[in-house]
Amino acid sequence: KRPKSTMSSAPNSPLSPPSDPPASSSPKSLAGNSIRSSTSKSKSKSKPKSKARTLTKTTCLLVVLGTLVGILTIFSLSIGHYYHNQYADDLLSRMSGMTAFQSSQSSLNGEASQNSSRTKPQHNAQGSLRDEVTKKDGNGNDKHGNKNPFLIGRDNDDNVLDARHERSVFQSIIDRVEWTEQQCAAIPSDQKNTLKNPFQPITDLPMLPEGGVGPSLQKWLRDNPLSSDGNDNNTNYDESGKAYPTCRLPPSTSCNTSTYTLIMMSHTTSRLHDFMNPLLVMMETWPGLTEVIIVWNSPRETLTSMAENTDAPSPNKKKADRNREIQERQYASQLLQWHNNSTHPLRIFFSLENGLENNLLNRYHPLLQPKNEAIMYFDDDGPFWSKDAMITSGFELWKRNSDVQVGAFPRNIRYMSQRMKDTGRHGVDSSIQAIASNARGVDLSPQTQSKHHHPLTFTPICRNVTGDTVEYNYFVFPDFDAHVLLPSGTFLHRNFLCFIWHPAFEELRTYVVTHKTYPDDMTVSTLISHLSGRAPRTFPREITDGVKEISRNRRMLMLEYDRDEKEERDEDYEEENLNKVDQSHRRLLWKQKNWGKMREEAVNSLTGYFGSIHPGTVGWCAGTPYMQKRGRGVPYVCDPEKPTLDLIPWLKEGGPGYDHCPK
Repeated sequence: KRPKSTMSSAPNSPLSPPSDPPASSSPKSLAGNSIRSSTSKSKSKSKPKSKARTLTKTTCLLVVLGTLVGILTIFSLSIGHYYHNQYADDLLSRMSGMTAFQSSQSSLNGEASQNSSRTKPQHNAQGSLRDEVTKKDGNGNDKHGNKNPFLIGRDNDDNVLDARHERSVFQSIIDRVEWTEQQCAAIPSDQKNTLKNPFQPITDLPMLPEGGVGPSLQKWLRDNPLSSDGNDNNTNYDESGKAYPTCRLPPSTSCNTSTYTLIMMSHTTSRLHDFMNPLLVMMETWPGLTEVIIVWNSPRETLTSMAENTDAPSPNKKKADRNREIQERQYASQLLQWHNNSTHPLRIFFSLENGLENNLLNRYHPLLQPKNEAIMYFDDDGPFWSKDAMITSGFELWKRNSDVQVGAFPRNIRYMSQRMKDTGRHGVDSSIQAIASNARGVDLSPQTQSKHHHPLTFTPICRNVTGDTVEYNYFVFPDFDAHVLLPSGTFLHRNFLCFIWHPAFEELRTYVVTHKTYPDDMTVSTLISHLSGRAPRTFPREITDGVKEISRNRRMLMLEYDRDEKEERDEDYEEENLNKVDQSHRRLLWKQKNWGKMREEAVNSLTGYFGSIHPGTVGWCAGTPYMQKRGRGVPYVCDPEKPTLDLIPWLKEGGPGYDHCPK
């Protein structure tokens, strides 16, 4: 027998042309002579057999590979066909106005439709906000030429109920609540009610029902069926019978937007000292600022009486106080002069004169009618970030993420259960991976979420099953894994104003004005994340010129912040924006007994109402070498914390996010 080493060393590859015969082969054997020696016969027969076997093996391998490719192709086409059908069914379900919760109650729709047809003429007879706005001129514009807010973001000649339509968005939230309930029901029994310190409410205000946004939206969809022709221009009605517009989500990017509106809210002339000088600087030097709206939550007289006061300050006051009073009068007079000048970009929105109460949510009301798609918010006492931070960096990030809230002042929610921690960490890591690959972010928008699938990057809260609870972390302002953005220094698309004051979220707004901490910041961030299906985005609130380098230890100390000073400033603002105009003898909210526990109660109530929490923010450095892992607390930090502009990735050609709005 021939040794195995000889069998495996055939001179020819089965995929290459045959080579010349070996020198040892007999010419006669090649000519086909029948007379050979036993040695020659053995050699001549072994070579063809070796080639035939090799060719056979190669042929079999190619057949197997071809079969596998064919199977994979058929499988992929089947998967694509399946999800196409699922999406088509979901779209047809939404166009019919039916929800997953309504499938067993279709008979009620007919009754609701009849009731709606009976009541709507009465509403129209009473007049509507839409009518009042349209009366201003033939195009629905006010004295400044601002567009009717009810027409903003709507394609009037497009009657297709797409994924940005409010009914599709509401259905997506309902589906997420249903998905959350399924996740909670599937938790093993040994993981239920395992928390050692279950949450205990601190106020006498009832908690919002867990997952309550689902039934609330279900009821609204049932009571407000789509018009018979499938047109998206149907009119909604709030609790008082007034007409309300149809809302639509903003686009995912707004690259061509170059201007923005600044909105600040105040109620007392004492705050004029805090914002008038920064406001003047912004109006004179910040590019793209074409409109300023001051939301005034007190009677007009609080402003006019100060401006018209010509009496000399009391001589019993200190000189500094007398000078402050004189300056306050000057500020009030200047503000009114700007407002009365129809050519000036600043105007004052007097909330009480527009039928609104003193409410922190007034700065998000659609009656403000901002003329720009982009809205920039600042609290009247700041903090006010620089032009580089807000415009060069922040505004550019918003253009690339105009369907989410974008800001520089984040707060973190800490999870108590290991299950929530693991799910939350997975969500942050998924977002980072998407950004690092230059994707727009983990796409959790209604466009990609069918009622049968919800990505696991939203963290379910199973308070009624496991006793899940969260903590409101008011000690740090982390760029990564933050869940709430404080209003000062945020950007928001104007289309979200319609949703924030939508009649379907009346229960949510009532909670804000009745809870002792008035948690408008938590409410807006949570609501917008569920409307868009995505987490907020953050940008660095401070930009350095690169001259001074701050050590890492110093940066970590700065991340902790000076709690006493910072909390006093933030929460003093909340306290001074309460329903009473008289601000005398007012205590700082954060100094009240159990203030931290009350804020914690609010965040547990609000997040539980939606049933899940978005995956958390990612810092400006996500997808860059400046992202560093952290041993405890938030999973990552940006090093440096205060970057130079040339480090911001979405401003650098080739950096993550740059190509979403290339210059």
